[in-house]
Amino acid sequence: MGDSPDFQTPDPQQPRRWKDASDWVDKTEPQLSKEEQQELAHGRNRICKERSCAVCAPLREARSLKKKQRKTEAQALLHEKGQPCGRTSCVLEVCVAARNAAPASPTPVEPRAEAPQTIEPPDDPTRARRREEKRHLAGVPCGSENCVKKGCIEGFTNERTRRHRARRPCRTEACDNPICVAGR
Repeated sequence: MGDSPDFQTPDPQQPRRWKDASDWVDKTEPQLSKEEQQELAHGRNRICKERSCAVCAPLREARSLKKKQRKTEAQALLHEKGQPCGRTSCVLEVCVAARNAAPASPTPVEPRAEAPQTIEPPDDPTRARRREEKRHLAGVPCGSENCVKKGCIEGFTNERTRRHRARRPCRTEACDNPICVAGR
C-alpha cells in the first residue's frame, strides 16, 4: 500500500482543512421557498410545516387517530395480562388498587463477593483535618462548621439552609430544627 503512487501520507507542516456541514451542501442548487417546500410535502402525501394547513388536516387527524388506537390497544393488552395500565382515569379494580397502593421499596442490592469491604472509622479527626486542608489549597470551602475562613462559613451556612429547605437534617451539632433533632 505504501508503494502505490496514489498513496499519500499527510504532510505534518500543512494544516488540515476542516469541513463543516455547509461544505457538504450543494451550493449550485437554489434553496426552496416555503411555498415550494409545502407543495413538495403535499405532492409526497406528507404533512407540511404549516400548522393551519387545510390540505394536511386529514393527515393530522389520521395520525392522531392511529396514536389513540395504539394507546387503547396497549391499555387493553395490559388489562388482559391483569396489570395496571397507569392511566389515572381507568376504573378497573387492578388499576385503582395500583394507584392507591404505597410505592414498593426497592429491593436491597447485595454487595459483590469479589469486592473487599473496608469498614472505615466514622470520622477520624486527623483525616478530616487533612481533607479540609486539601480543600483549602484547592480554593474550595471545606464544609466544616467551625472553620475560620469566611468562604467556608458562608458555604456551610448555604449548605445548612439548602438541606433545611429540602427537609433533610443538616450537619450542625447544635441545630434545633425538628428534622435535625429527629435525625440524631
